[in-house]
Amino acid sequence: MTDSDSTKSVCVLGGGGYLGSHLIRGLLEETEYRVLAVDQTFEKLTVSSPRLKRVQTSIQEPGLLETVTADSEILVSTTALCTPALYNQRPVEVIEANFVDLLPLVSLCTERGRWLVHFSTSEVYGTFPDEMKEDESPLVLGPVHKERWTYACAKQLLERLIWAHGQHRGLAFTIVRPFNVFGPRMDYIEGIDGAGIPRVLACFMRSLLYREPLQLVDGGRSRRSFVSVGDFTDAVVRIIKRPERCRGEVINIGNPQNDVSIRELAEKMVAIYQSLCGSAGRFSFQNISGEMFYGPGYDDSPRRIPDISKARRLLGWNPRVTLDEMLPDIILDYVNRYSAAVGSR
Repeated sequence: MTDSDSTKSVCVLGGGGYLGSHLIRGLLEETEYRVLAVDQTFEKLTVSSPRLKRVQTSIQEPGLLETVTADSEILVSTTALCTPALYNQRPVEVIEANFVDLLPLVSLCTERGRWLVHFSTSEVYGTFPDEMKEDESPLVLGPVHKERWTYACAKQLLERLIWAHGQHRGLAFTIVRPFNVFGPRMDYIEGIDGAGIPRVLACFMRSLLYREPLQLVDGGRSRRSFVSVGDFTDAVVRIIKRPERCRGEVINIGNPQNDVSIRELAEKMVAIYQSLCGSAGRFSFQNISGEMFYGPGYDDSPRRIPDISKARRLLGWNPRVTLDEMLPDIILDYVNRYSAAVGSR
């Protein structure tokens, strides 16, 4: 398969979401594939093209997966319930969305000889403390009553099912493990266009827009490495253009150079927000326990940093964008989209 082959069709499940919408733009710009986007909403998918078709529905719609696996050679699964607050508040829905609902997709791709490119998560590594390697690191989750791990466990079990179908039933697959992908259109602002606690970036942006203290769960001491959505999209497009290299592989996509504590992230965002928006005065920080912020059953990993040597080798890819380079555009995106709504309250 070459990127000039316009007869190929890629179906992106979750194509209206944050990662899916960025990926579709990348596919339309970097390849000649036809793209089918499936999701329940498409507010984030702003690109248009004669090669793009939208289907507004749920993957649970009867007959949908049968139709898309009949029409598309490549299936990219980005669908997930992946907000940490949900893991221990709505664990049954999280397990069903991230495991049960996708079981038919795995079987259909196997039966019909389709290539399944599945977005998993870096959370499958759990509490493993060292640099995370796809083919070596153990996947260490917390005890059952720590329901935060429902998401990671569901994702890990689906990975194992996909792997088993590949090894024993001939499924062509690639598993992508994203590490904290930052970019525009990432999340909602609680109380404006969404309910419940979003991910950390949107939580901090809400505090900045409302001039409230930035809440640091357990003091913000956990460390994460952040990769720009542009770098991430570039890597996934390269995967799709290189089936011979990437089939049967599990691939970390992240940027180990952007390794900071959550407190450091908050401090960077405050400084950049004040610089961009001319905001006078000081912002404060408030330490809060994970249980108070997320509810009972919360747990966390102290550090999450990827080994990306496989991505470098298979894709000829290196992440380029630093955290300081990506944050201004992300912050301005939130300001432009939400400042009027905040000001009217």
